[in-house]
Amino acid sequence: MPGRLSLLDRILATPQSGSSGVSAPIRASLLSTLFGNTRSLWMSGTAGSFVALIALLRLHQPWAAMWLAVDLALFATRLAIIGSYVAHNRVEPVPPEPWAARYAPVSLLYCLALGAGTMGCVMSPDAEMASLATMVTAGILGGIASRNAALPRLAVTQICLGALPIGVGALLAPRSSAWILVPPLFLYIGGMAAVVRRHYDGFVALMTAEQKHAELAGRFDAALTHMPHGLCTIDDAGKVVIANRRTAELFGTTVEMLRLNVPLPEFIGHVSLDKFGETLRAQLVERCTAWLAEERAPLGLSLDDGRELEMTRNPVPDGSAVIIIEDVTERRRTEAKILHLARHDPLTGLPNRRELSDRLDLLLLSRAANRQEPPLAVMYLDLDGFKQVNDTLGHHAGDEVLAAVAGRLRAMLRSGELVARLGGDEFAVVAEDARPAASEALAARLIQRLSEPYFLSTGETVGIGTSIGIAFAVHGDTFQRLMRRADAALYDAKTAGKGRFRFHGESAPCRGNAIEPLDCDRLA
Repeated sequence: MPGRLSLLDRILATPQSGSSGVSAPIRASLLSTLFGNTRSLWMSGTAGSFVALIALLRLHQPWAAMWLAVDLALFATRLAIIGSYVAHNRVEPVPPEPWAARYAPVSLLYCLALGAGTMGCVMSPDAEMASLATMVTAGILGGIASRNAALPRLAVTQICLGALPIGVGALLAPRSSAWILVPPLFLYIGGMAAVVRRHYDGFVALMTAEQKHAELAGRFDAALTHMPHGLCTIDDAGKVVIANRRTAELFGTTVEMLRLNVPLPEFIGHVSLDKFGETLRAQLVERCTAWLAEERAPLGLSLDDGRELEMTRNPVPDGSAVIIIEDVTERRRTEAKILHLARHDPLTGLPNRRELSDRLDLLLLSRAANRQEPPLAVMYLDLDGFKQVNDTLGHHAGDEVLAAVAGRLRAMLRSGELVARLGGDEFAVVAEDARPAASEALAARLIQRLSEPYFLSTGETVGIGTSIGIAFAVHGDTFQRLMRRADAALYDAKTAGKGRFRFHGESAPCRGNAIEPLDCDRLA
């Protein structure tokens, strides 16, 4: 028994195709071919039984009766094994190995019986019967070569068991001309073996390609399902062909709500049907339609739940396109925060020098174009006594004082006035409607308010002040020129003593060309 099992295992083994063996799933697929195409099995089985019956009727030999009985029994057994496998596999997939181990010995015995019966016909004196049996057997073995080519060792063994007895019968036949069958017979066996091998290599190559395709499709499906962005593809007519789960999630719906084979705007409108109001949904559809027509990318969509989506189109040469849908809400917030930090002081939250420069240049350009606008003034503030706070109480206390100064400046400013931190303990105030009396009054209020005590979180009280340099914009001014004049006026105020403000002489608001800097002492 162990020897026969070992031999059967070798017959049912799948040889290497090319330089590599076959995988377990492909081997299972090859084995399952034994139980398919029962139509060819019926045809070959019927033909074999017919020849056995004719041999019995023409030759009246006991071996012909035995051939017919064995043929019918083995044919019925093969059909029963196939039927059992199909019935079990219909309920749930089952491994084909156990049924193949039952089927193979029966099929080998069938071929051996076919060859033995044909050998008897060849050895008989009936030349017509010999020719008929040889022809039918050759046809049946050719069908076996095609039907069982997925298991080449089994198929070649079947062919040999069916054909070699014919050669033996030809050599032993009483007719001297019967031996002429022997050379073509061996050529036939070799040809059938080559056909089997060629078919087998084709099966393996096809199944390997299908397996790789299935694996790639599975990986693609997994990647498509779990990718963090929405993805859909549109064909050359603009209709959505594929859409992943993330697309549905981004629009607040389910995969079941995704409608394919419709234009992209209609697709967007449908997935947002339950999530958004009719007005917003109509806007989404309209913007998507315009985006497709004008071929702009990317397209930003603002949803009513505060989220920001961005759609990017990646064209494909065949006219289709891949649409990537991304939730950029956090990215937009981060970009806004970075932009804010780049143009604002992180400690006080006030605009920094860069932001002040851009905004002041715009104001100066506006006034250059419209001479009727009121005068514009820049006040350059420097805190008096602030260095002592840092030196005695530490930078933490200094930062707290700077934040408090920024808070007081914000609270004092009115519409048309802008405050910025230039760096260190220096600030700037821009007044867009800076008439002389108003500028003096504002400077006096700033000095008075910033000189009031500061109560720190540590319980300590700090007293500082400020000096202010004021410069008025003239036609053709720039940020740099205006700030230089305000800085020069600040220097004059510092030189005159703390807690004072000064106007720059060449821009002082007075009649005439220029005056000396006004001696505007701090108002008590």
